[in-house]
Amino acid sequence: MASALQNLFSVILAGESQTYNDHNWYVGNKLKGYIQGVSTNRYSLLNKPLSEYTIGEVQQFQDHARDSNGQLWATGRYQIIPSTLDGLVSSLGLSKTDKYDQTNQDKMGYQLLVERAAIKNYIQATNEDNKENLEKAALEVAKIWSSVGVPYATKGKYGQIQKDQSYYSGGGDKASEPTEKVQDALRTLRQNKDNVFKDSKIGTDGKNNLTKTIFFVALLTVAGYVLLTETKSGSKILALLK
Repeated sequence: MASALQNLFSVILAGESQTYNDHNWYVGNKLKGYIQGVSTNRYSLLNKPLSEYTIGEVQQFQDHARDSNGQLWATGRYQIIPSTLDGLVSSLGLSKTDKYDQTNQDKMGYQLLVERAAIKNYIQATNEDNKENLEKAALEVAKIWSSVGVPYATKGKYGQIQKDQSYYSGGGDKASEPTEKVQDALRTLRQNKDNVFKDSKIGTDGKNNLTKTIFFVALLTVAGYVLLTETKSGSKILALLK
C-alpha cells in the first residue's frame, strides 16, 4: 500500500516523470525527452542508466553546451534542473561522488517540499488546517513542478494566469494535474504525518528501503539534526542529534 508521501509524489509527478532514470535535454533550443520503458532515445552522452552516475557526473552533463550532444536538463524522478541540483547538493550535504540513485533522489524530492515554509508548515501540521494554508502550500508545489495547476487566479512567472494553469504558462509549460488532486494529497499527508512511512517507500519499484523510511520520518518528526552514517558492512545507521 502506498504511503501518503508516495501518493503525493505520484500525483505531483504524473505529468513530469515515471522513473529515476527519466530526463530531458536541450539541443540548441529544442527540448528532447526520455522516459524509461517508453522512449528509446536517451541523452547521447549517457552509456548507462542515469541513476548509476554520480551527482558530480550529472552536474557535468548539465553544464554541457547545447551543441550536437546537448545539455542535460531536468533529471530523474523529481525532474531536477541544474541550478536546483546545485542547491540541493549543498543543503543536504551531499558529495559529488555520491550516486544520483533512488535514495539520494528521494532525499532531494522531499527537500524540495520542506525548504518552502508554506508546504513544510502544512504537511508537518504546524499551522492551522484551513483553506488558506492548504492553497498556499498547493501554490508552492505548482511553483516547483510546472505540470501542477495553481489553486487560484494569480500572477505567474510570465503574467496573469487562471486556476489550474501552470505557474509557468506563457513559457511553453502546461499543467496536467488539477490543484484539487494535489490539495487532497497534501491534506492526506498532513493527516498521516506520524506514520506515513510505515512499511512503505517513496520510489516506484516496490522495494522496501528501511534507511530511507527512517530518514524521512526523522525529518518529519524530530526537532534537531539528522546524521546519516555507514558501517563497514554497508548497512546504514541514523543517529538523531537533539
